[in-house]
Amino acid sequence: MLASMPGDDPIAFAAKHWGAKSTVVQEMKAAISGGETTDGSGALVMNESVAEFFDTVRSLSILGRMQGLRRLPARVPVLLQASGSTAYWIGESKAIPVSRTAFSRDTLDVYKVAALTVFSREMAASASERAIAVIKNDLIEAGVRLLDLSLIDPSVAGTADVSPASITHGVTPIASSGDLADDVEAVIAAFTGSLLTASWVMSPRLAAQAGIRAGGKGIAADLGARGGMLAGLPVLTSESVPLTSDGGMLALIDASGIAVVEEGMKISRSTEAMVEMSDTPTGATDTPTAATASRVSLFQSDSAALKMTARVNWLRARAGSVVVIEGANYAAA
Repeated sequence: MLASMPGDDPIAFAAKHWGAKSTVVQEMKAAISGGETTDGSGALVMNESVAEFFDTVRSLSILGRMQGLRRLPARVPVLLQASGSTAYWIGESKAIPVSRTAFSRDTLDVYKVAALTVFSREMAASASERAIAVIKNDLIEAGVRLLDLSLIDPSVAGTADVSPASITHGVTPIASSGDLADDVEAVIAAFTGSLLTASWVMSPRLAAQAGIRAGGKGIAADLGARGGMLAGLPVLTSESVPLTSDGGMLALIDASGIAVVEEGMKISRSTEAMVEMSDTPTGATDTPTAATASRVSLFQSDSAALKMTARVNWLRARAGSVVVIEGANYAAA
């Protein structure tokens, strides 16, 4: 979202873009400080647009669409159960068997995904509602692409204290047979998670291939590029799922076996910061390092910057909760 520029009536600007009776307009009528989207000192009131932004991200990302994930608090030690208990019928006076449960102790920190864009204040001042939406959607798409790729690509090993490994990293894949039904049977046979909380993840093109080959009937009767059902389980599609000329990846994931930490997302705007205009910036604050390349003052250049940050982490908490087919290709020979 872009605030009004100097010389504009901010309430009129907000009423034009979000409606005269919107929460934005109602809260702008009281004295507030400029700043960011968080509550408290310096809060920029953006309730409706921020909620829309978050809902859009969740509806597009794999994590946002996957039901049954184990959501945990950040930085709090937790016990992750690797195997469950077993119940038995027991005769009178007979001993009850002891279940072989396994636990691991872990703490999930949060890692940060961010996107930053800079634009002239003249452009922002004259921007139509459509132009504002273009900037916002561009940030959304960048964040979703990275989150999905990092979550599902087996080649993503993660970086210590920066980013997590994907939930498919380290999973021994099953080679595709070339037949959809045989591949589905092989995955389900190797899967030890719960099918009640499981879903398939694949690329839209592979899903379309599978749906076409099914011929509108059988295990993939309503499967297509935007998802559907495969063997009675929901299918989530994403362009970030690996797909090459040699075939694609077909993954079955038990959401209850995936631990996730999310601390929400934030949109911030500044017109007075110094920005290192580089895709390989050097600036840092943990071990203070000066920004050395293409430093630009937003104030001096009469520019504005819009930043999106999302804090998230995940962990494959239970063995067998993710099974992968590689080299899947169901196109006609």
